[in-house]
Amino acid sequence: MTTAEIGPSYRVRTEPAARDRRLRGRRYAIPFDTVWMEAVRLVSGGLPHWALTWEDDRNGVLEAKVPERILRPAGIVRVSVFLDDDAQTCVQMSAGPQSGGRDLGASRRRVLRFFVELDAALAPRPGQVLDPTPSTR
Repeated sequence: MTTAEIGPSYRVRTEPAARDRRLRGRRYAIPFDTVWMEAVRLVSGGLPHWALTWEDDRNGVLEAKVPERILRPAGIVRVSVFLDDDAQTCVQMSAGPQSGGRDLGASRRRVLRFFVELDAALAPRPGQVLDPTPSTR
């Protein structure tokens, strides 16, 4: 199952201009390879119960399945790691229930947890986490 098959009504997606700052994704002044390897580690089991189901290192895309747990339906997460126009490493993410239906906020919590863990793993120095909103030129 790909992310496109996730039920749209309960899908959570990071957006650089999201009202909730925690859902804006990340933009790092950290090399792409470093961020990519940490994202792969987290999605491949670094986060409990997450299992990598698809990886495209050429395009910087990861997909993982998170199994059903009490009050949390099975979910699919997709992580995109890419360089922006300023050669900074960006991470965006989407998540949703595998079979559609309500997920009681599980998808949102998965996205938030991923970014908390990614930030902790990267241990960025001051100035290495940049404003994720696109710059206007």
